[in-house]
Amino acid sequence: MTDDGVTDDAVAEDAVAERGSGARRRAGPGRVLAGRVRRVGWRPPGLGLRATVTVSFAAGALALSVLLSVGTYVAARHYLVDQRERVALRQAFVDASVIRDGLLTRGARTSDVIGSISPPAGSDVVLHRNGRWFSSSLREGSASVPPDVADAATAGAVTLAWTSTSSGPGIVVGVPLPAVRARFFEVTSTTELAATLSTLTNVLASFAVVTTLSGALVGRAASRRLVAPLDSIAGAAARIAVGELGTRLPATDDPDLAVIVGSFNSMVETLQERIERDARFAADLSHELRSPLTTLKASVDVLSRRREELGPRSQQALDLVAVELDRLHRSLEDLLELGRLDAGVVTRDLTPTDLTELVRHALRDSRRPVEVLDDGSSPSGAGAGTAPALPVLVDRGQLHRALLNLFGNAETHAGGLTAVTVRRSGDQAVVLVDDDGDGVAPADRERIFERFARAGSRGSRPGTGLGLSLVAETLRAHGGAVWCTEAPGGGGRFVVRLPLRPAGDAEVEA
Repeated sequence: MTDDGVTDDAVAEDAVAERGSGARRRAGPGRVLAGRVRRVGWRPPGLGLRATVTVSFAAGALALSVLLSVGTYVAARHYLVDQRERVALRQAFVDASVIRDGLLTRGARTSDVIGSISPPAGSDVVLHRNGRWFSSSLREGSASVPPDVADAATAGAVTLAWTSTSSGPGIVVGVPLPAVRARFFEVTSTTELAATLSTLTNVLASFAVVTTLSGALVGRAASRRLVAPLDSIAGAAARIAVGELGTRLPATDDPDLAVIVGSFNSMVETLQERIERDARFAADLSHELRSPLTTLKASVDVLSRRREELGPRSQQALDLVAVELDRLHRSLEDLLELGRLDAGVVTRDLTPTDLTELVRHALRDSRRPVEVLDDGSSPSGAGAGTAPALPVLVDRGQLHRALLNLFGNAETHAGGLTAVTVRRSGDQAVVLVDDDGDGVAPADRERIFERFARAGSRGSRPGTGLGLSLVAETLRAHGGAVWCTEAPGGGGRFVVRLPLRPAGDAEVEA
């Protein structure tokens, strides 16, 4: 942060420069209309249009993938469970038939019959007969048979139910065997089914993630295509705002954009015609007033040379007329210069110039005994008090006039100049103009650069109200800026910034 209240960050400098030059307050070349913008429609807070489109596509892809994944999982689970139950039921009937036939054999022992059967892997046979429980393995027993399944088998009904086994979830099938006064139960583990469903869940979840990311990528691409026309419009509007009124949007074959492009170009043409017409009117009017004003000024000069022949009242009236005529003449010259700037007349007499010497010339011409100083922050190696050379490419006459207006503003409205400091800041030349006034209120620091605007201060005298506006327009035409802040020791400070000439150009003129 420098003592002029402005950081060296380019973005901050540009923003402050635009505020200081009054670029947002009036319609015209190089000016942007500012105001409160009312957003229509809902948009997630903190998200731009591109991010909103991307998030919308991603959310849509996520919702669709979740819906499809859930539907696929439910359908697959229903099918797999149904198939597993059918297999378990069919296998139980086969094994129950074998047990029944074995028990019907004369002299067959229950344990031997149970031991002779070989159920499928993961399955165990449990038999209840004559009040005793028999099992084909030590893993499962009566505890694996739910009471409702046992009761249903006792009642003579074939029953299938899900239960818990020693290895996890399983299916138990109960089959009554009235011929041998027994109840047959087959317990089948379904760990492989659980593993299959878990794998299916992971696959579907991965599919949902991939689909969501793909949706986000598609949304990003779509948002770029969607925002591209807006970027073109924004770029054209920015060029128009800095005075390039000849900027137009290129024709498009898109029927949805053709209306917008046509309306935008028509609006710019109308705006350009209006600005040029107003600028020509102001310039023509000022030019027409110059001749009678010159005649009046010559007449007043003649009367002033014979002032002793006039009476006291006539002398007083002559003094008032001379003061007001001089003020009118300066206002007319300022209006003519502003008219040329508004009409888009580009400075053509650009000359390599040392800004420090130009500031010294302007101080000498304004007869103000103020030295040009360096604040010691310039990286040129010069000590404080030794003003560095600042090569710039400017129209010397226009910039000289702008500096005179800036110095005259301090004399007229702020008790006079106290210091003029120059320094180098990166690729910018900076001139700091401090005055002896009461300073400018923050609310007026932009308004004073408007035309015919005045902000009173100690010792303020009437002025044209055009000087600071002409300073701002002149610097804008040279790619620079001016703004107002508070001087460290009190009073007002006007900060002037101009781009330095690139190294290696021709030598500057003193």
